[in-house]
Amino acid sequence: MINKLFSMKNKIYILPTLSGTLLGLSRLPINLGFLVFFAFIPIFYFFGEQKKKREILIGAATFASAYTLVSLHWISLVTFPGYLGIFLLFTAYFYIVFQVYYFIKQQNPKFGYLAFILVWISFEFLQNFGEFSFPWFNLGYSLAEYLPFIQPLELGGLSLLSLLILVINILLYELKANLKRNLIIISVIIILWSAYGNIRLKTIKLVKTEFNASIVQVSIPQEDKWEELYKDSTFILYEQFSHKAVKEKTDLIIWPESSTPVYLLRQPKYRKWILDLSEELGTDIFTGFPHYKYMGEDYPNRYKFYNSATLIGKNRKVHVPYYKNILVPFGERIPFLKYFPFLWNIHLGQANWEYGEKLEYFSVNGYKFSPLICFEIAFPLLTTEIARNDVDFIVNITNDAWFKRSAGTYQHASMTKFRAVETRKQIYRAANTGYSIIVSPTGEYIKQTELFEKITINNSLYIYEIILTYKYFFWFPFVFVVGAVILFVYSAINCLLNKKRKLEKS
Repeated sequence: MINKLFSMKNKIYILPTLSGTLLGLSRLPINLGFLVFFAFIPIFYFFGEQKKKREILIGAATFASAYTLVSLHWISLVTFPGYLGIFLLFTAYFYIVFQVYYFIKQQNPKFGYLAFILVWISFEFLQNFGEFSFPWFNLGYSLAEYLPFIQPLELGGLSLLSLLILVINILLYELKANLKRNLIIISVIIILWSAYGNIRLKTIKLVKTEFNASIVQVSIPQEDKWEELYKDSTFILYEQFSHKAVKEKTDLIIWPESSTPVYLLRQPKYRKWILDLSEELGTDIFTGFPHYKYMGEDYPNRYKFYNSATLIGKNRKVHVPYYKNILVPFGERIPFLKYFPFLWNIHLGQANWEYGEKLEYFSVNGYKFSPLICFEIAFPLLTTEIARNDVDFIVNITNDAWFKRSAGTYQHASMTKFRAVETRKQIYRAANTGYSIIVSPTGEYIKQTELFEKITINNSLYIYEIILTYKYFFWFPFVFVVGAVILFVYSAINCLLNKKRKLEKS
């Protein structure tokens, strides 16, 4: 029975499915993150034998399907067509990854593991770019519950964590070849990795400032958020809970993404309301809201719409809005609208926001910060760019009501730990229905709300004053991309030369 199950024919389904399942389980909030250290062993067995292109395609499809079903099932709560699209997109991604790796391995067997590392980490990094950008698939995120193990992020970002994870997978797969040596190497890696993390957690000296920020979470269900019937009650809730927030010392009140379900700066009634409220509270308010610009009759729909946020000063000053730079593919904008205008006619429930073109920086009582909206927190290049501009803290506003109580809310929120450690900046995360979090520069949650809780939380700002490698480490992933390209070109040249030799002999 077992031999039949693991027959040559079934292996092309079972082994990739097992890998995808282990990786998926490592991303769930069930304390199984350690599975990431074993997840690639079935894939290495899969590629241990000769493979045809069709078999690699099946392997990619089953791997992508298993991972998507286990780890990304929550996307179906937002958009079921988008969820099916993820299956196809990830199948295409992993087919390319597997095919490139296998090609290099076939041409240069001695570079097999190096090829897998270079190609895989390049894939993770390149997810940050393009209109399909969705950098959710990074191995390091599996370590969210192991705080000491994410401290090396300050040295090399997620690429460094992925490198360590893949090396341990390879050493475990090769145990049969050299049991003692590999166990020693694994032990040394784990000990040094853990020691570095624990030492950093104990030795990082944070400076407590006089600055204090509050987060307001009023938990409005997504199905009610844009209903006219609930509009007034929404404003009442934000007003009531903002008054609660100022009962404790606070310099800044933070509301979540699209917290006001109106064009706040365009509608005089509501613009006056928030200006009056900020002045009455004697505290600046940072809030998210939809915004638009009139572009003329020649522009599709005549307007540009933005997912926006800005600072409302207690002195009644409205600062220049920040427009979300990176939009969720299909959820917030159909890709390639700029190049194919007919796509404006496709309606899948998306908003078709416009892209913001730059980051914005704000200052409250002498402390500088920059915002990120929703899943922009998944992009390390954004936070490192912010950190290089010498901010004191980062604000992330989001609306995760779409995800209900699914793993999506956990995965999204946990990314703040990684961005905080990479930059050593405190992050205030305001979410409509939770999790709202205040994250220390060490990645620890200082304060955290429950899902769908109506509450305010606040905390002093802590600053780490030492200049860190985020000033420079942004280049580290490019090492893997360049390495993968060089190895692929080298393998392609070898392939052509081998074909030429065979033709000459024949």
